[in-house]
Amino acid sequence: MRSRYGRPAAGLAACVLTLSLLSAACTAPTPTGTPALTPDTSTACSQAAGGGATTYPGWPPDADPELVPIIVSTELAVGSNRLLLNLIDDANLPLASPDRPVEFRFFNLAADPTVPQATTAADYLPTSAGRPGLYRGAVEFPCWGEWGLETVARETDGSERTGRVVFPVRPQATTPAIGAAAPTSETPTATTPDEIGRISTDTQPDPDFYEVSVNQALEQHQPFLLIFATPAFCRTAACGPALDIVKSVASDFKDRVTFIHVEPYQLKVVDGNLQPVLTDGNLPIPVESVDRWGLPTEPYIFVVDSAGKVTAKLEGVASAEEIEQSLMQVAGAI
Repeated sequence: MRSRYGRPAAGLAACVLTLSLLSAACTAPTPTGTPALTPDTSTACSQAAGGGATTYPGWPPDADPELVPIIVSTELAVGSNRLLLNLIDDANLPLASPDRPVEFRFFNLAADPTVPQATTAADYLPTSAGRPGLYRGAVEFPCWGEWGLETVARETDGSERTGRVVFPVRPQATTPAIGAAAPTSETPTATTPDEIGRISTDTQPDPDFYEVSVNQALEQHQPFLLIFATPAFCRTAACGPALDIVKSVASDFKDRVTFIHVEPYQLKVVDGNLQPVLTDGNLPIPVESVDRWGLPTEPYIFVVDSAGKVTAKLEGVASAEEIEQSLMQVAGAI
């Protein structure tokens, strides 16, 4: 089984994935284990969708933006999406700030590159200490093909700065869609500290996160939160903080929701320390559940209701409030 992430373990990759994207030249690697998906031509934005890039007047590469938007989300597809965005200036310096409100304007370029199809205010999303924040927005894509995002940033003096980016929307995501059945997965469980230490790189693990497997939660009709994260080997440097945030909100929901932490890579003990199992090409080998859930990156959070349906999926950074809102949907009354 080849690595779905398509990159080496910690310390071996030259380009840090996703959250540290401060240069447009540094892009997330394409998953190598993602199964081929058959496009639904009925949801294509145009007959030419997928047939190659088209140049649109006023859009990159012809546009000369005042700021540079970089889409951090690794997969955007037909349907509901949570989009994460980074902003930098021409000196490659981060611009995201809670004092700089941003609006997202989405253009179906095949239909009309001059009139936005949807507009939404973006939320500022803090990341881990010492790293630039991001902007988060929700968007519904009715068709797949080339789309344009115009980012409008409002400065404290009342002026506006704009930047544009062209990006692909896929016919469908590799991860389960909202409302889809959660994939069955025999994820590892443990009860003692020694056992947990063999399946988790979390330095302060919550034992409750390893008591129940995904399959057990599905069989018992338990709503659950599943987080794929590897604090020790995460290429985004976001896995540890993401897991810590989940642990911080879990105490208010443990009587109603099961929490499951899964390391995305196969691990082995070497000289008393956990290390990823590598391929001959020095790439970490994902666990089977990574393939079953179609992960393009890590960390990734899924929330599943008692009927076994995915109700939320959060890629990368997520706030405590965002996680709490997702849990409230499945928790029910005490």
